[in-house]
Amino acid sequence: MLNLVRLWILLSTLLVSAGWILSALQQLNRAGYGIVFALAGIAAIFWQKKTKWRPQKNPAQLFPKFKLRGKHPAPLFFRLLVVLALLSGAMYPALNYDANAYRLPRVFHWLAAGQWHWIHTFDSRMNFAACGFEWLTAPLILFTHTDRFLFLINWISYLLLPGLIFSVFIRLQIRPRVAWWWTWFLAAGWCFALQAASVANDSFAAIYILAAVDLALRAREKKSAPDLWLSLLAAALATGAKQTNLPLAALWLIAAWPALPLFWKNPLRTAVAAGFALLVSIVPISFLNYRHCGTWLPLQDPALAAIGKFHLNPFWGIIGNAFCIPAQNLLPPFYNLLPPFYGYSTQIWNELMRHFLHTSFGSHFTSFENFGFMSDFYHGVSEGNAGIGFGVCVLILFSSWKLFKIHRPVQPGKRPQFFCLLRAAPWGLLLVFMAKVGTFENARQLAPYYVLLFPIFLIRAGHSDLVRRQNWQRLGLLTMAVTGILTATLSERPLFPAKTIYQALHEKFPGCQLISDEFFRYVKSKYQEMVARRNYLQTSLPADRTAVGYYAGNLSVDETGIWLANSQRQVEDITPGDSAERLRSLGIHYAILDGAAVSNTVGTIGQWLEKYDARLVGDYTFPKPVLIKPPPPDLYLVRLN
Repeated sequence: MLNLVRLWILLSTLLVSAGWILSALQQLNRAGYGIVFALAGIAAIFWQKKTKWRPQKNPAQLFPKFKLRGKHPAPLFFRLLVVLALLSGAMYPALNYDANAYRLPRVFHWLAAGQWHWIHTFDSRMNFAACGFEWLTAPLILFTHTDRFLFLINWISYLLLPGLIFSVFIRLQIRPRVAWWWTWFLAAGWCFALQAASVANDSFAAIYILAAVDLALRAREKKSAPDLWLSLLAAALATGAKQTNLPLAALWLIAAWPALPLFWKNPLRTAVAAGFALLVSIVPISFLNYRHCGTWLPLQDPALAAIGKFHLNPFWGIIGNAFCIPAQNLLPPFYNLLPPFYGYSTQIWNELMRHFLHTSFGSHFTSFENFGFMSDFYHGVSEGNAGIGFGVCVLILFSSWKLFKIHRPVQPGKRPQFFCLLRAAPWGLLLVFMAKVGTFENARQLAPYYVLLFPIFLIRAGHSDLVRRQNWQRLGLLTMAVTGILTATLSERPLFPAKTIYQALHEKFPGCQLISDEFFRYVKSKYQEMVARRNYLQTSLPADRTAVGYYAGNLSVDETGIWLANSQRQVEDITPGDSAERLRSLGIHYAILDGAAVSNTVGTIGQWLEKYDARLVGDYTFPKPVLIKPPPPDLYLVRLN
């Protein structure tokens, strides 16, 4: 397992650094990546010949051990989750909302230009957001002209998760039996299992920070400089994946501190590792943000007004998140179908939150993005709003309650301050996160933190007795089973004939509210609309036009579909301040307009056509799901005269 983790870190470092280097050379294309892969292959061959490295065990030796582990229910459940994630990712297109809104379009823009560049767009997130996940996707998109394989990045990361959790827990002095059971239960956390089949960029960074801590502790134990270099690269990759992961760099520094003298054994190789670490970290995008906006993270951009204010007072940020994060993690799997408010639980809850924000105490939390709200985009827990999950939260609360009842005294023994600090530090870093991050449904953004928050609880001696109890084991296995059910029944990626079943039930029992809710959940969901929008875009645009305009605001998800409609097509974003002359100078003759963006910025489609001297060629009105408010906007296809 550890060799696979090392390989994944090196491959991630190669792809992320290649993206920046090829951009600097303006060679972000097939030829550039071909040269990079060829040089990497040559380097791997020379390294193998020099070290004479061979796998410690061949597949024939590993198979009996693999077969033996398969008899245990917990690993068996995890393998089932892996298979479900693979099927889910292979059967359905990449329809993650944030990915389609700005993360995938930015990659298409870079590949079209042959380099990273500051994109002319209304959605500022295309420019200032961290690029770690995008640089992993760039060569896949470049060579396949599709986004159907991008889920493999999360899926591979998910495969590596249990081994890393167990290794880190053992090194943090958690007892092996306790570490073994909690490894599988934490790996079945909803944010990990649900994102394993998606193109979300929250949970995959958990691999990097766990590997950073594990390799740093191994370097300390074995006096191994290569492990310390790899741990540095892994920590840098974690920060480069998302700006909210930046506090986790402090955890790596604590873990690596006793081993830092190893850096000076080979200063040249240390300098090379440090150079690559800077390249794959948060540093390049922070420098570019400062160059273009005067700050390392330009959250005050006017275009971001629609998605949040981001002026958190640290004290009220911690207080507010102390409510929001547990509330999001304790959501039942299908919270919008719970009685007695079938289909209306979200609206009732959000109305209560809206009323709370107008109170004197609630006014302290208006700087949050939709404080305490639940998204009615989802019918229940999904990849876009899942934290570690209700099941794991119940399990740790149940375990704490049982240990409190046992009243077993703490066994005397040596507890080195170094490990005590390492177990406690994630909670301090969590406070930093809570003080600064007030985004909507930020429980999913905490995915890289969750596993590291548990050792401080699991170090208690009573857990060794507790994990032997059958009722505790059954509760843990039940949480894994619920995760499997949730994975198979997601409205965006159901692994059963949901449309056929609920279409028939809806026709047979038209008055049943529960069946009606499930019908709209699977047959007329927001994700079904996204598929319909993409199909419309890929069939309505003229095939001979290489430049197409796209007029939209934040949270619009259609640009990816325009790029994928034709691998030779180039999309130019149109902002409200652009003139008709600029559009024509770019060679744009056709443009796709988001109906909501038109109404929010210009007024009516007629006013937009008059402003840009254009005529309406076609429009598309999507079926309006009953449970989604406000209704989704229409799309317009226009031609500039």
